[in-house]
Amino acid sequence: MVDIQFDHIIHYIDGLTHFEFPGQYLNIQNGGRHEKLGTFNRLIHIDLSYIELLDQFNKDRLKQQSKSNVGKVSFASSILENDHKQGFKKVCFRTNDIEGLQKDLNARGVETVGPIDMTRQNKKGQTVEWQLLYIKSPISPLLSPFFIQWRQSDEARQEELESFFQSHLKIDMIAFRTYQHQAMVKYWQQWFGMDILESSTQSTTLQCPNQSVKFKITEGKDDMIETVTMIDQTITAPVLIRIKGANYQFIPPVKDKV
Repeated sequence: MVDIQFDHIIHYIDGLTHFEFPGQYLNIQNGGRHEKLGTFNRLIHIDLSYIELLDQFNKDRLKQQSKSNVGKVSFASSILENDHKQGFKKVCFRTNDIEGLQKDLNARGVETVGPIDMTRQNKKGQTVEWQLLYIKSPISPLLSPFFIQWRQSDEARQEELESFFQSHLKIDMIAFRTYQHQAMVKYWQQWFGMDILESSTQSTTLQCPNQSVKFKITEGKDDMIETVTMIDQTITAPVLIRIKGANYQFIPPVKDKV
């Protein structure tokens, strides 16, 4: 299996232009526009992993794109699900071999769409380029990640973005709630070779080998990406902030036992 690692999570926010995260917990940077899709973003850089805040600037363009073969599975079309309900919409994994990943997934019986060439203009007028790969999943689109390969290397992106990194933070866990608990666990294990860290009848925690971000899948009535948990080196007690349909959990680091 081609290596994958957590890249980013998308949080749809209606009225993103004027959105500010409460307190001093997260810094938001300007992003850019996806002209073809009619969407734009702002970014919360943790390290090379980040949170993408997404909104639309052209609803008609987004609706039109969502009718195409690619658009039906695209990250932007996730905005239209559940009547534009705000909240976390998609998880994205990064790879350095997107064509090899596609071959691996196809060999496992997974139907894919892509790779698709993508660009956006950042606020400096520079073109950011990448490729995307989507899964045609038998489970809810919300529960199916997509994949990205950046045109730049990780080293080049780190040099360019490091000044925006919030080095006191580390993304620890993404929590899902779904009535398809067992199916999601089965597919994520089969597709991505994830290991089970903890398991019960109601909840399972998965992790990619040699990666730090965990994925907790809990039985529930609806499909949702519920919470992003971050380790925050500056706090001594947990903090939970629910905003725009999403939970942001900040936890202090675990102290070493003496």
